[in-house]
Amino acid sequence: MTHPPSAGGQQLRPSQTAQGGAWLSNFRPDDAPAAQQLIDSLHFFSSTTFRQGLTKHLHSVLTHTVPAERPAALYSVHSSDTSGTMFTGCLEPLVPSAGGSELIVQNIVRATEREFDNTVVSKQTTSLELLKDRRVRRLVFLSDYAGSGDEAINYARTWLRNPTIRSWRSLKLVQLHLVLFAASTTALKRLEAGSWYDGVHVLHYGMDFPSVDWEQSERDHIRTVCNTYAPSMNAARGWGDSEGLVVFEHTIPNNLPMIVRQTKGRSPYGKWVPFFSHRTAPQELMKSLADYRPDFDRQRRLRAIRQPRLAAASHLQTMERPELARIIDVLAHVAGRRRNPAQLAAALGISIPAAMEITLLAQHLGLLDEQTRLTDAGWQELRKAKARPRRVASGLQGSTEPYYPRQLKGSR
Repeated sequence: MTHPPSAGGQQLRPSQTAQGGAWLSNFRPDDAPAAQQLIDSLHFFSSTTFRQGLTKHLHSVLTHTVPAERPAALYSVHSSDTSGTMFTGCLEPLVPSAGGSELIVQNIVRATEREFDNTVVSKQTTSLELLKDRRVRRLVFLSDYAGSGDEAINYARTWLRNPTIRSWRSLKLVQLHLVLFAASTTALKRLEAGSWYDGVHVLHYGMDFPSVDWEQSERDHIRTVCNTYAPSMNAARGWGDSEGLVVFEHTIPNNLPMIVRQTKGRSPYGKWVPFFSHRTAPQELMKSLADYRPDFDRQRRLRAIRQPRLAAASHLQTMERPELARIIDVLAHVAGRRRNPAQLAAALGISIPAAMEITLLAQHLGLLDEQTRLTDAGWQELRKAKARPRRVASGLQGSTEPYYPRQLKGSR
């Protein structure tokens, strides 16, 4: 993925933009470094990257994860009455008008319905009767992001309050699936722990305070800054204290810390200078930071899981064997008891499908078993990767002395 270059040829950081520099003027000198670390840890997704990524992920789920022997009904997740029931009163699965992320997601739904022909339906399943007539067996809900998980959970509940849907599900006649472009640590934990969905399929995971590679002292300082400079403690670290770090071109999620998106705050220097404006971002800022990602410090990640020798050798491995570096990283994190694809994805700074692909490759090579545990060959490869490269000195030494053979050729 390419990043916008700065004048020095490096990717431009949020703190290096005019908007970022002005925003940092809100903070006291001892808090400014933590504030800078916060905005430089944001992940920016352009509308193009978001649309292409979610479309590809959805198609993969529909093709490989959700069997297609019966049509799948596809809907976009949207905010609804927390006590409402689907197909009751005015509550319907299709929203007549929408904006922002909901509009983009609905466009993806319509395009997918056309591409998959009869195996994916949406407009033709706006009632229980139509769902029954089409013999739909999977309800697939699509959304851009789960920060706290509230919206996705509430949406599933509106369906499950319907006695017919609840009955079909208890008889295993229908399943509920959720497809997300991204989910925070908090949201995915809630979604997987509950019984609302039969499957949760996430492309990008983490990108929040718990998953970023800050030192604990840095994380504590950043949290203190978020609490100190926000107008109130309510959502100071994002909705539901979800501590998100994701920014979309089409919307600013409400699980970002308040100090990043507020227009009024508690600055000791007077009027607050905003970075974002509530749920929108200046167009010029988004253009400068399109698809910006924080630097991935592989050595720091390895040291954090107590792999200092591997961290010391990691630069040479990446340069000499880049195709094996990710496999070695997976082995190291599995050795540290991180076997879940989402955990591996966050640790490696890649998508969940990419982490699953590398894991499958390691299993194919015999380095991991089917339970994602290191095999003897995997442990051996990990030990080999930790070894420092041997320095082989030449056996020939230069000399100005004349050479006199000690033995004639052919004599014994």
